Amino acid sequence: MIAVVIKNRIIPILLLQDGLLKKRINFLPEKTRTIANPVTIARVFEARKTDELILLDIGRTIDKGDIDSKLITQIAEELHMPFSYGGGIDSIEKMTEVITHGAEKVVLNTAAIENKILITKGAEKFGSQCIVVSIDVVKKGNGSYEVVTKSGSKLTGLNPIIFAKEVEKLGAGEILVNAIHKEGTMEGMDLELIKSITKAVKIPVIATGGVGKEEDFIAGIIEGGASAVAAGSIFHYTHITPNMVKEKMREAGIPVRIQDPKSCY
Repeated sequence: MIAVVIKNRIIPILLLQDGLLKKRINFLPEKTRTIANPVTIARVFEARKTDELILLDIGRTIDKGDIDSKLITQIAEELHMPFSYGGGIDSIEKMTEVITHGAEKVVLNTAAIENKILITKGAEKFGSQCIVVSIDVVKKGNGSYEVVTKSGSKLTGLNPIIFAKEVEKLGAGEILVNAIHKEGTMEGMDLELIKSITKAVKIPVIATGGVGKEEDFIAGIIEGGASAVAAGSIFHYTHITPNMVKEKMREAGIPVRIQDPKSCY
């Protein structure tokens, strides 16, 4: 029998609002910057042979408007890589719309708490591999963690470890853990949080929040136990590319897929 080596992934995460690419610090509206047109940036990551992308429409998370199917189609036409899409998805109908227009996975956040059966229904209809539950977490003054929704604006009283176990049982195929207190700061990841969740579940965990240097990706995989690390700021504000990160990871003994060495720079 040939052993299958699971490749760890580096995933650029793109935040969208009003059709534009945004970047935030700690999920605060007053600390939000417009970066570029998301289609243009998607082309860049496609040219660099990135593993996959995550696109989150933060505006629709709050207003629960219609899915921007036109944008999803435009992104899908630019990419050969898989991508996940989230933001305001609160029904099977919206899941269907997202996948029909080209996304491989849907990301559930607020709806995963307000309507938990949606996780199970989505997994039954599309397969659990298509269902990503995004868990946004804040660290409180006493050092404890709490899950938040509504783009970080609403406390839920939920413990992230307990909630991660629950969504796994409900049928989620993957968990995206975002440490909001680290998000956008580029000051390093919350490895304690990441590790506590990766040890609690068997499904893949994508860690995000706070990545500021190549070593942070390595720490997220080795120390945090994540299957993938997602990041935004480091790819928007520095010269570092996903393949440059994967070269460093490979040097550290982490299995990665590097498709085109020429695209590292």
